[in-house]
Amino acid sequence: MAGLNLLVFREGRQAVSSEKLRSALLDQLSPELDDESALVALLRAGELECAVCDLEEDLCAQRQPFSALTDSLAESLLNPGCSIHKSNALRVSIEQAVLPEKLIVSPPEGFAYYGLHPLAYSTILQRLAPLPSRIVVIGIRTIGTTLSAVCSAAARKAGIHAQRFTVRPAGHPYDRRTQFSREQSELVKQEAAGGAAFLVVDEGPGLSGSSFLSVGEALEQAQVPRERITFVCSHEPEVQALCAPGGPERWQKFRSIVADSPARKPEEAQIWIGGGEWRQHLLPSKASWPGSWVSFERPKYLSASSAPKRRFFKFLGLGHYGENVFHLESRVADAGFGPPLRMESDGYASYPLVAGRPMAADDLSERVLARIASYCAFRLQNFSVECCSTDALQKMAEHNMSQLGLDVSVKLQVEKPVLVDGRMAPHEWLFTADNEMLKTDSGSHGDDHFFPGITDIAWDLAGAIVEWKMSQDQAEAFVEMYRRASGDNAMLRITEFIKAYTVFRAAYCMMAANAMRGTGEEARLAQAGAYYGNLLNLNTMSEVLQINIQIPATPGGGVKPPAFIQLA
Repeated sequence: MAGLNLLVFREGRQAVSSEKLRSALLDQLSPELDDESALVALLRAGELECAVCDLEEDLCAQRQPFSALTDSLAESLLNPGCSIHKSNALRVSIEQAVLPEKLIVSPPEGFAYYGLHPLAYSTILQRLAPLPSRIVVIGIRTIGTTLSAVCSAAARKAGIHAQRFTVRPAGHPYDRRTQFSREQSELVKQEAAGGAAFLVVDEGPGLSGSSFLSVGEALEQAQVPRERITFVCSHEPEVQALCAPGGPERWQKFRSIVADSPARKPEEAQIWIGGGEWRQHLLPSKASWPGSWVSFERPKYLSASSAPKRRFFKFLGLGHYGENVFHLESRVADAGFGPPLRMESDGYASYPLVAGRPMAADDLSERVLARIASYCAFRLQNFSVECCSTDALQKMAEHNMSQLGLDVSVKLQVEKPVLVDGRMAPHEWLFTADNEMLKTDSGSHGDDHFFPGITDIAWDLAGAIVEWKMSQDQAEAFVEMYRRASGDNAMLRITEFIKAYTVFRAAYCMMAANAMRGTGEEARLAQAGAYYGNLLNLNTMSEVLQINIQIPATPGGGVKPPAFIQLA
């Protein structure tokens, strides 16, 4: 993937009513909080504090009560049963804070998607030796807001003088830069002179490591000795793979530790099947395994093999992040399109282990076409939104086409915006012992931090056409079945969405293969990238306009990747 700069992650930030955010937080507050309510309130507080701190400097003078409440809630989480300090005064301050009509929020990915619990960062002091007497915790927004509060609360509980603030590194994702405010610079200078240790806290590092690096180097420029700077990560970084300029060499100049703690999960969740391990349990042979970008899979478990009624557990998200996904999947299940589910502890939902098997493209039939068409019509009727912009998705398609050297134009038109499913491949459907066809993962992918986000239902139609390897006749019959079920004639939109979907999948698989270099996933993902690339490379414009998506070859079936697919 040398020299390629592909787009697969989308901007998750969105404008939300400040009153809605404030009311949601205040509704969670009470003088006495149990573990679950303290966690939910902490997530809300961190979200609102982060949004306030992202305001321009002259507009965020009111940040103090929001930061104080996040700190107080973090202390409550670390000290179960204790009351929120100064709760009444904090509530009044937050109620009276003057905020703009809209605030910008984005989901903290670890809490929303990947099973990271804030308490994982409460034990990091055990990794520091000797313990400092003073500490400054710098959280990298978004998720670093909440994590920094937990780290600081843990330090105070251990008798350490702790202060914290948060930063938002700016610039290209692979080359971030951090600039401290005047107030932050003064605090850093004062604490550095007093011998304080500095912790930089985030859930990463990501592909580049540049956010961590930018903060560490900003501290160095502020005369903090390098040996007093520690990066606190959620996982052990693959240092040599960091793609920031000079990333591996720069990272090795700093100390980094991992906030490592036992996974928090329901007691019945016993057998780990995340990170692609589910394929060993559900797919008959490795030849049929789809590639997996394992670091971006949600945590999954099975109940013990001795359990009388075995269940499948999947992380939906902590607090309100998981509640939203649970609500979506419950609606799908209630309509008969998905398996029933129940909410469990620690952000997990569980499902009965359905007798049956994941489907394959060979299962395609008129009945299957009708079922998928009905499901797409259901999503249109139940998950529609008022409007959405095509700008980001259009840019993604054009950019990736250009990066892959493809002379294919794309012009997207959104007429029926919905919260799409996003995963329409055959193995995402279960064929049960009762001859039913059920959709899995129906609520967790359409609006995560990958493209597409909210867009036209034609994205799911296109995904089904491509992933089920429909012939021209099958594709035309499928779109017509959908029209009869929904009243929406997507025929004039479908071509452009087929192209956008296919180039996204090509880019995603290539980037994933590069990230998984040296593992068994690399070859699977590279073959899949070649497959999608071949679809775009071999279809002429006239064929595409006829929805002719004849498959040149299947992944793993001897496709020779074209030159632009070859990985470095």
